[in-house]
Amino acid sequence: MRFFIDKDHITEGRILLTPEDSQHIVRVLRKRVGEELELCDGQGTDYSGILCSIDQERVQVRLDSARPSQTEPTAEVTLYAGLSKGERFDFLIQKAVELGVSRIVPFTSRYCVVKVDAKESAKKQARMQKIALEACKQSLRGKIVEIGEICTYQQALKQAALSQCPLLLYEKENRSSLKTILQEHRQDSSFAVITGPEGGFSQEEARQALEASIPSVSIGNRILRCETAPLAALCAIMYETSNFDFGV
Repeated sequence: MRFFIDKDHITEGRILLTPEDSQHIVRVLRKRVGEELELCDGQGTDYSGILCSIDQERVQVRLDSARPSQTEPTAEVTLYAGLSKGERFDFLIQKAVELGVSRIVPFTSRYCVVKVDAKESAKKQARMQKIALEACKQSLRGKIVEIGEICTYQQALKQAALSQCPLLLYEKENRSSLKTILQEHRQDSSFAVITGPEGGFSQEEARQALEASIPSVSIGNRILRCETAPLAALCAIMYETSNFDFGV
């Protein structure tokens, strides 16, 4: 497990960790002075450090070396995901981070069961960001995955269209497969995957995607759950862009 730091807070090769991280290191990991810690600035630089002091349960670390992170994929993938209820969206965030997603943007659409008002939106986003951060720590990511503001489906289409390879996962698509699209775009560096909520997409929403020059694709004959389909697509993208190879 690694801990993320703000490199602007490094002073003379040392940094004081946040109270939350300090408590985890002392109470859960039971680290002691002199033991090693792995840190990251969340912008692609990793640090090796030594726990040099514990003062009122605040941990200070001496940074011994810095190196470019080796855990970030070369493909930048933004996942636009229709809001789902319960623990499904939490699971999706965790596993997408582990698989290498760069950014996650939740959206509301016609068949979303979850309804979010303006007051709840900021709270939900902050909670999702915390889940993403913990997953980044666990999976040794070199950058912190950002959770974007909850937006509408139309806003998601507009943003996704700016990607080199945007695509809509649509369970009723029978003309174009994810495999075919990715083989044509394996040299691209930016991808946008739009995936629906529990109820999927309406025909009108699929049509709106096509009008925005975003092709709809199938990922097979089986119907996958809303938290499974985007993870399958992420795996396919990482495979086709050689991000499951060692040394990438």
